[in-house]
Amino acid sequence: MTIMIGTRIIATKWESEARFLLCLAFVFIVLSLSSCERDEIEESLPIRTVIVYMVADNNLDNFALKDINEMEQGWQDDLNGNLIVYVDRAEGASPSHPVVYKIGSDTTSNVVSPIVKVYPEQNSTDKDVMFRVLSDIIVDYPAQSYGLVLWSHGSAWFPSGTNINNIGLRSFGRDGVDEMNIFDLKNAMPRHFDFIAFDACYMGAIEVIYELRNQTDYIIASATEILSAGYPYQQIVKQLFSHSIDYSKVANTFLQSYAELEGAMRSASIAVVKTLELNNLATKFSQIMVDTTHIQLVSNSLVQQFSTNENGILFDIDDFVTQASSNTTHYDEFNASLSHSVVYKSSTDFFLDNLQLNKFSGISIFIPDTSNILYHDFYKNFAWYQDTRYCNYFNKFGFGN
Repeated sequence: MTIMIGTRIIATKWESEARFLLCLAFVFIVLSLSSCERDEIEESLPIRTVIVYMVADNNLDNFALKDINEMEQGWQDDLNGNLIVYVDRAEGASPSHPVVYKIGSDTTSNVVSPIVKVYPEQNSTDKDVMFRVLSDIIVDYPAQSYGLVLWSHGSAWFPSGTNINNIGLRSFGRDGVDEMNIFDLKNAMPRHFDFIAFDACYMGAIEVIYELRNQTDYIIASATEILSAGYPYQQIVKQLFSHSIDYSKVANTFLQSYAELEGAMRSASIAVVKTLELNNLATKFSQIMVDTTHIQLVSNSLVQQFSTNENGILFDIDDFVTQASSNTTHYDEFNASLSHSVVYKSSTDFFLDNLQLNKFSGISIFIPDTSNILYHDFYKNFAWYQDTRYCNYFNKFGFGN
């Protein structure tokens, strides 16, 4: 594998601070201009910068290189924007320290895009590191809008060290033995993004989506695992640089790339969530939880699950609410709000041949019971739990302490 190495020197702390000051100065100048002058400056910028943040210092390293190559195959020089990839590869890779690629068009099997920035070895799941890297890219590649792809391992909202399918999957990211929880991920966002797409397992959880609702307009994520092949970047790159992105088309392209396969490889689920609708969704869920006389204890074994292990800790949110509330009016209002929040959802019938997806609303939720009491205290830190009176369900059935 041939990789072209750039000549940019390692960024120092002073250089990062200098970039921030330059960015602030630019913002001050723009704000001091008339609205017409500001419009002219903004319109002269590329339509979009899409940042791919790849934490590949783990067993996904080889797939990172494959996906970067797919991005080169999908890139077209007439696209109005920049596709920038930060990748931190595994020890022994070349290069093994984090680098930034500016993706260019290439149809060979080699990665030939130039490396435009080199970082020292660092923990890419540290929130300060992520914040600095994203900020550097935003300053270096200004645009009218920004998108973010988060690429690595994932395990929804669960705390660091959680083992979902007998392998070490984490909330988001795995850099060696280091991990990132969702609260740190939220605080690592230096700006609002048009979209955040998770190329990571299990991130289509309401706890994750709701926590990030103020960081982006749309979230593309899977409630199940995502197979190691990840997104079909050679097909979706062009779609991500449309003037007005058709997020449903992007998600459908992902789903179809797996639906066309056979056997266990025919395994995928995906959803697009409009974050503007999530506050209303929380209100409708809260309405159900406040009506404690109509809350019913749900048997987790009877709810559609999304994890492939036998215990089941990620469940379909609509299936849960259907069984948890006997108030049909409140359920209908919740379901209507859910349909406005999830603007696209689709899945294969089975996942890895052993998990049948009979029901798929696009979003998972955690349901407390005695088998998962280990996570209850941590779960109560999430905004979804706090804003929706989900505590009433916990308390009514003895999971409150």
